[in-house]
Amino acid sequence: MARSRRTIPTGTVTFLFSDVEGSTQLVQELDTAVYRELIEQHQRLLRAAFEAHGGVERGTEGDSFFVVFRDAPSAVAAAVDAQRSLQSAVWPSDHDVRVRMGMHSGEGIVGGDDYIGVDVNRAARIASAAHGGQVVVSESTRALADRNLPSGVGLRDLGEHRLKGLALPERMYQLVVEGLRSEFPPLHGEPSRAAHLPPRLTSFVGRESDLDDVRRLLVSSRLVTLVGSGGTGKTSLATECAREVAGDYPDGAWFVALDTVSDPELVASAIVGALGLLESSGRSARERLEENLSHRSLLLVLDNFEQVIEAAVIVGELILAAPTVTLLVTSRAPLHVTGEQVYPVAPLAVPAAIDPSVSRQTRDPIALMSVPAIRLFVDRAQQVDPAFRLMAENADAVVEICARLDGLPLGIELAAARIKLLGATGIRDRLVQHAGLPGSPARDAPDRQRTLRAAIAWSHDLLDAPGQAFFARLSVFVGGCRLEDAEAVCGPASELGAEVLDCLAALVDQSLVFARPMDDSVRYGMLDTIREYAAEQLAEHDDRLEIQRRHALAYLALAEANGPALRTRRRGAVVPLFAAESDNLLAAVRWSIEKGEAEIGLRLAAALQNYWGIEGQIVERRSTILAILDIPAADVPSRSRMRALEAAAALYYFGGDNDRAGALNRAQLEVAQALDDPQGTADAEFNLAWTEDWRGRATEATTTLDRLAESFRELGDERSLARIELLRGLVLLLTEDQDHARRVLEQAMTRFRELDDVIHEIVAASMIGGTYLMQGDQRRAAGSFVKVFVVAREIGDVVLMIGMLPFEAMAAIELGRPESAAVILGAFDTHSRRYGVHPPQGLEQFIAAYDAHGRAEATLDPDAFDSATRRGREMSLDEAVAYVLEMAGPLM
Repeated sequence: MARSRRTIPTGTVTFLFSDVEGSTQLVQELDTAVYRELIEQHQRLLRAAFEAHGGVERGTEGDSFFVVFRDAPSAVAAAVDAQRSLQSAVWPSDHDVRVRMGMHSGEGIVGGDDYIGVDVNRAARIASAAHGGQVVVSESTRALADRNLPSGVGLRDLGEHRLKGLALPERMYQLVVEGLRSEFPPLHGEPSRAAHLPPRLTSFVGRESDLDDVRRLLVSSRLVTLVGSGGTGKTSLATECAREVAGDYPDGAWFVALDTVSDPELVASAIVGALGLLESSGRSARERLEENLSHRSLLLVLDNFEQVIEAAVIVGELILAAPTVTLLVTSRAPLHVTGEQVYPVAPLAVPAAIDPSVSRQTRDPIALMSVPAIRLFVDRAQQVDPAFRLMAENADAVVEICARLDGLPLGIELAAARIKLLGATGIRDRLVQHAGLPGSPARDAPDRQRTLRAAIAWSHDLLDAPGQAFFARLSVFVGGCRLEDAEAVCGPASELGAEVLDCLAALVDQSLVFARPMDDSVRYGMLDTIREYAAEQLAEHDDRLEIQRRHALAYLALAEANGPALRTRRRGAVVPLFAAESDNLLAAVRWSIEKGEAEIGLRLAAALQNYWGIEGQIVERRSTILAILDIPAADVPSRSRMRALEAAAALYYFGGDNDRAGALNRAQLEVAQALDDPQGTADAEFNLAWTEDWRGRATEATTTLDRLAESFRELGDERSLARIELLRGLVLLLTEDQDHARRVLEQAMTRFRELDDVIHEIVAASMIGGTYLMQGDQRRAAGSFVKVFVVAREIGDVVLMIGMLPFEAMAAIELGRPESAAVILGAFDTHSRRYGVHPPQGLEQFIAAYDAHGRAEATLDPDAFDSATRRGREMSLDEAVAYVLEMAGPLM
């Protein structure tokens, strides 16, 4: 180690340490001679700069220097010259040399022939915190050199950092030198921030993507407000984010708890107290706050701002008065301050529902652990029961727990805390029964977080009287609603004492209601846990039954106005409406049954029959529609009962139960005749004709159809006249008069297209394919079936798609692909049973006569046939559709 002959300085001196960043990698990459040349050149450049400013070299080992200066300005000037020399030098093999430097000014105590004491160690640690090309100085060096910096040199405050081996944190600054690199990653070492934030007592789970989003927002926005309903984990997200970014702020991150502050006028005092500012007589808290923060650079976390929302003006004042202060606020309502960036904190993601159309339904515990809500439950459960594990036996219960709690972290944590007491199944069962769970066992938890109900009540109590009344009324909506429906059911303003839109805005602000943009509108809804609380409030109101009736009538009007379009090419615009309102529609149906509202229930049954068929709800809704027909006052003959009987018959007919369909159609006919309703009578007789087996009875069938056609002609019912021809074509198909059948069916199909009846048009097209098949024109038949299937998929009709699968199996046989036919038949077996869909009697006879199952089985060896059908049985409906279209590609 080379030593300078100069007398070593004592007293207050400045210590400088430097070394080459990445020197180990350079040794590995470069030839020994090249590396030696590079290091020697580096030493010459630095030694010249240091000596020019009076530096006394105390140590040189390989790529490092230890130099002492009598004063801080000289040390700074030497470091600046050294970095400039390094940048302008030409290096061997074009390898740049990046040197990090650190300086600290302290007492130069000599022991023996060298310096001793903590100040030397502090300077060395500061250098090790820097990056190549960066010069970092301590607070003491900054204070001594600040007024005598070289031209083109400034100082950037990097904040306090804890350095390895040193008890006290060090505030550090970077030299910013004109013409040299000035942007570097955060210093090595831990920013000194822990004292300003509440300690994390549990692991941070499930919010990694939110954490990244908020960090990015803090870069571009000085006011970020995390908004969400009670229990979503806003505080946890804010404090974790503050921990991660505190090092980016020279004065760190500070946490201000406002949950115990109820007076907006005391918010400034709460912030002053959290920052540890001294009292000042004659000066208000706001004045002291603005004065102190005007020259500081920090992140201020304001937690639970919703109950002092009127104090938002203070936040606006701080933004203007303190240009280097950033605020991260948690609140159930936005502050509505200029420059505010709102970030909605949604509940944690929960597992997707298992596709009920898939025969094998198992949960993979390993895969489930990637879902945030599940991961949180398991983590918190293991805190109280270290032996708890997510396994196949308890996976379904854990999934349902998280789903029933809407993915709310608070609810999940409360549930998991009872794992030893109840087990996963016991917790799930209590939630199913709405029995509730015991409160939080954490004695130090705030009252508002001891139960999920208390967290919701906290927000509810912040609403004014009209807002609370509207909140209760809004609970009648299941699955959300549109503004116009909320106005129709929850208004008018004269009842509420405020406009519906204003009340809705207040609930959205308080995160009790979420607003979800749709295609051309906005949909408003509540989490189920919040809606249950709102329903409890409504149960205490005298107008509860009136609000429920308005809700049922609103959705009856929607169903009756839009139901007819489900049979047309406009269905693409209507099906999403029914899908969005399916929960509300079903809630209206159930209310009519529970309250004995026969007329509303019967009309709903008739209006919803087409939608229930499209969505494949045939099995589920049979019992529903029978319950409507059993309402005590529903047995009185009426047009509503007649149409409800017709709807019920259709559900049984498309489910393959001809006998039950026929019985319901006969009941429909009796009501129509009792009402002396010619249209109803003709419709009932036509429906009965579809349930007949006309094989071998061609003359009788023709007579019946001719008579019905005359009735519909007198009524001016063009659509039913076309339906007569459709049934006539089926009779001809079954009696093997194929040419005549095809002509009749083509005319019917053309008429349906003119009438915009896409459902019957598709049925006619499938029958036309059948005539080709019966005549041996297999390829044209297969092509027809595939085209019909494509249309069924495009219009999203589950019943038609499932009903077409046997025809697609025929197409596969005709294409010489018996294995594909077996796969499709396996899928049909699963989904016909799952959805209760079976081809109508006439088409079922046609399918049986072709016997695609027997043909495929006879062609394949038993193992191949069994394997193919098993594969099809395990497909979801979407997978089966995709398989058919891939198989039939040559025909499309």
